[in-house]
Amino acid sequence: MSLQINLLKKMERRYQGIVSMKVIVLSSISLLAAITVLVFLLAGISRMRLNSNLDRTRRASERIEPQANLIRAAQAAAAANRKTLADLKKWEQEDHFDMFSILRAVQSRIPQRMTLEHLYAGTEQAIGADPFYTLRLSGRAQGELTTVEAKRQLNENDEVRGFCGEVKLVSSQRDTGEIWIFALDARRLAGGAK
Repeated sequence: MSLQINLLKKMERRYQGIVSMKVIVLSSISLLAAITVLVFLLAGISRMRLNSNLDRTRRASERIEPQANLIRAAQAAAAANRKTLADLKKWEQEDHFDMFSILRAVQSRIPQRMTLEHLYAGTEQAIGADPFYTLRLSGRAQGELTTVEAKRQLNENDEVRGFCGEVKLVSSQRDTGEIWIFALDARRLAGGAK
């Protein structure tokens, strides 16, 4: 058996109010739990909304991707065209030759007893060096002196000499019978006088 004795006088007692400490603690915990649940609920709704927007954006991106690829290709083609136009303008303003007339002059100076297997007329430039105007011919000729005669005729033509300087016989060797394999070459530093 236990006995409780209250030694406080009635005047010294304090009134605790309607709500006890236990109720305050439980209601605080309940309020905190409700706020936490609300925050998680709002975060979940926000995440679902974000995922929905992301899916919608992906679908839109997949739908317009072919058009975007076409636009990118058109932009690349336009850039290439601009570069080509700039190169052509640069070519127009710089020292250059009418290649048709040069090739026509070469054609008129090659004897009928010669067959060209390789012909190059243009500009060559090694890395770090100045560009050269180059004329290079190789092929087969009937007779040993046919190549020498072609070289002489090419050197007599003013257009050919103005383009590449003096044409030189680089090699000539017998192939079979009267057929000779030859190579002619001429180079002149670009930018000089024509």
